Order: sequence, then structure tokens, then C-alpha cells
Amino acid sequence: MRALAETGVLAGERGAYRLVKAGQIVQLPATVQALLAARIDRLPPEDKSLLQSASVIGTTVPLTLLQAIAERSGDDLAARLGQLQSAEFIYETRLFPEAEYEFKHTLTQEVAYAGLLHERRRMLHAQVVAAIERLYPNGLSEHRDRLVYHAFRGEQWTKAVAHLRDLEGVASPEEIGGAIGQGPESPGQLWWMGEHERALKAAEQDLAMAASFRGFGLHVVASCRLGQAHHALGNYGRAADLFRQIVDSIQGELVRERFGMAAFPSVWARSWLAWTLAEVGDFDEAMRVADEATAIAASGDHVYSRIQACWGLGMLSLIQGRLDRAVPALEQGLVSARLENIPFFVPFITAPLGGAYALGGRVDSGITFLEQSVEQAASMRLVANHSLRLAWLAWAQLLAGRREPALEHARRALDIALDRQERGQQARVRRLLADIEAGADVPDVPQAEAGYRAALDLAESLGMRPLAAQCRLGLGGLHRRVGRDEPARGELGDALARFSAMGMTLWIERTKAEVDALG
Repeated sequence: MRALAETGVLAGERGAYRLVKAGQIVQLPATVQALLAARIDRLPPEDKSLLQSASVIGTTVPLTLLQAIAERSGDDLAARLGQLQSAEFIYETRLFPEAEYEFKHTLTQEVAYAGLLHERRRMLHAQVVAAIERLYPNGLSEHRDRLVYHAFRGEQWTKAVAHLRDLEGVASPEEIGGAIGQGPESPGQLWWMGEHERALKAAEQDLAMAASFRGFGLHVVASCRLGQAHHALGNYGRAADLFRQIVDSIQGELVRERFGMAAFPSVWARSWLAWTLAEVGDFDEAMRVADEATAIAASGDHVYSRIQACWGLGMLSLIQGRLDRAVPALEQGLVSARLENIPFFVPFITAPLGGAYALGGRVDSGITFLEQSVEQAASMRLVANHSLRLAWLAWAQLLAGRREPALEHARRALDIALDRQERGQQARVRRLLADIEAGADVPDVPQAEAGYRAALDLAESLGMRPLAAQCRLGLGGLHRRVGRDEPARGELGDALARFSAMGMTLWIERTKAEVDALG
């Protein structure tokens, strides 16, 4: 009726309308949403803009927040709000202690919001965050949920993480089973428990069964788990081949099929491939597949897949030292997991995020996230990659000057890596133990050098080029600190060449700083 009155088909007022265009065929939109969109489009541009700004705030609209983002004077704003009330888009619900409006229908708010372009929407959400922080500096805790929501929508990931109420919450056995597979002997469950050799054999059995019964879905899932097991064992070449095969086999509309997995296998395989390629220094291909994972997850509007893609991009970027990409991706993944109540992902993301914070100089924040990750993983009985989480925690503690806890966690990480046959993590932790010894007030030079050499040999045998270059950097730094200038120049020159070949800018800068310290 409102639409007919606004378009001149009806005249009069509510309860006493009369038809004035009886000879015409009236075309009404086919859906309520389309009808509302048409009504909003008929508003004067200034009124439409104000209504859309209000829709960003939510169904309930405090006047102070609307004033902060509407960019209109008091009298003009009041007049336009009056017009929107007369048109029955919004109504005033409260005057004290501060005026507040509400959309007459949730659907009206949703349609007005949907009419905004993405960039305009993102900018308005960011303005709401700034307004809340400015208006309520001593009461941010009361507005925390609203701050997290608007920071998330405004793509202000760091602020969203800062305002998260907590990172608690443990995934239930049902959620874990749904994500990695049911049954204690399934390859996903075996990987979760750190039984990587058994996981590998179970995945190979599933592949044989898929071949016998021509089960494409089972073949996809089994290939994912087989690649995951090879990755855990440090067989990066074999893992990369398997992940590439999955990517190649899932094309067209199948990229948005789950085949029983929590995330799209097309996204899952690409995120794991990105991490695998990063470990061996193939960053160009890794970045390409990580971008593909992000695009597929976005096109399918699937939250598990979006978080999975964030994790893959974060892992890749952390290894490369691209904190400008690692931190936003991981923060986005963490906030998404908390807002969508998916605790399964939290320890997977807080660990690399803590590592990225520590690498970027936010060491205390990094330690906090890493400690939470270790605790949550333990409560979920997540053994896979626990040596990596402990290694990152030890490394962050070393950066904070806490040598004894760093040494304790590193030794524990090595024990787990050896017990679980995680050769890539063994190499990483041996290099870390050498770093700890090299940083002592009076280092045991032969022990530190032997540690670097052992890590280097293992890293090179596994094709872990970034880690091998970091071992060279560690050796060069050790030689420099004990006055062995020529060996130091040789190791640092080698490290610089390796980092340069892989485009690892942050590590290039750190190596150059060591070279400059030689004088």
C-alpha cells in the first residue's frame, strides 16, 4: 500500500486511500525485498544515504553514533530522521539517556544495508568503531561485542582481535570429528593424535577402496589426508604432488563441493599446498594457490573455507616473513572463528598469529597467543604440530629474553618431534636450540655450531630452503659474536644470497644488519 501511494496509484491517507490510476496496469516487485529496495530508491538521495548509514549501525541505531557517521548538522539530521519516520522506515524508541531509533522491520535494515557498495560499507563500519572508541573511552568493555562486529565488517582485523572478549572455548568431540573424520582409525583422527605413519597407511587403504568402488569423494578425502600425513613427516615433495593432484581433479562447480569435509577440499588442499610450498621456498606458486583458495572460499560464502584460506595464507606469509600479509589474514581468521563460534580453528590460528606478532616485535602479545594455543591444543588432545606450537612459543620467549623457559619448551618440542617423526619440525627445533645456545652470555660455541650444522643438514635433505638459509644466518651471527670475521662473512653472504633468491625481504634486512655489524 505504501508503494502504491508513493508511486501515485493511490491517493489519500492511511485508512482512506482511493484509486487514482484505475486505467493503468500496476507492476509491483515480485518480492518484499525488491519492493523495499524500490521504496528506498525513491527516497531523496540525502534521505537514502542517511537510511543506509543507519543500516550499518544495526537494527537499533543510537543517535550519537548516527551523528558521528552521517556527516550532517543537528537540524538537518533531525529533519531527515523525521521524514524517514513519516515514511515508516524507522521509529524513535528512546529519548533518555540518549535518543535511539530502530528500523521498523529487520528486513528493511537488511535491504538498506545490501544496497551499499562494499567499500562504502567497509568505511562506515570503520567510522562506527572510531566513534565508539571516541564516545565511550571509559566504557569500551560495555560495547565490546559491537566493537568486534563493526571492526570485523570494517576489515580492521587488529582492532577486532584487540576487542575480542576472550579466546576460550574448546572444540567438542563432535566438531572435531566433523572436521577431521569419524572413527579412531580414520586417517584424519590418526593425524590429529600425531600417529602420522598410521595415518599414512590408513589413507592409502582408503585410496585403494576408492579405486575399487570408483568413489570420487572418498578418493578426494583420502588424498587430502595422505598429503597431510606426508607433510607432517617432512615429505614435502610428495605432499605437494598430492595436493596438486587434488587441485587439478576438482574443477568447475566441484570447487564448492565438500565431499564430507568441513571446508571445501578445493580450498583445503590449496591452503595446505601453500604451506607445503612455503616450507621449500616456492613462494610464487604458494601465493598463487593461496589467492585461489581465498577467491573460491569467498565465492562459495562458506565460513569454514574462508577461515581455512586465511590460515593457509597466514602460514605461507609467516614463513616468507611477509608480516603485512600474515597478520591481517590470521587476525581475520581468528575473529571469524570466534564470531562464528568455531573453536576448532582457534589453536590452529593463534599459534602462527603469535609467531607473527613476535617476529614483528609485539613479543608479549605473541607469547600470550602462543600460550593460549598450546593450552587449547592440549585440552583438545591435538598432538599434530604441537612441536611447532611449542617451538614458536620458545622462540618468542627467547626474543623476550626468557632463556630458561625458552630452553625448556624447545627441548620438549624436540622430544615430541622425534617421537612423532616430524622431521621438518626436528630441523626447525634444532636450529632454535642452536639460537638459544648462541644467545647465552657465554655461549658454548662448539655446541651451538653443531646444532646449526645438524639443523642445516636436515633442512637441506628435506628441501627446506628458507630454514636452511636461517641456519646459515645463525652460523654467521655466531661467528661474528665470537670474533671469527671471515667465517662470518662467508656464512652471511651465503644466507643473503639464499634469502634474495626467494624474495624473503625481512630476512634479507636482518642478514644485512649482521653484515653491517661486522664493520
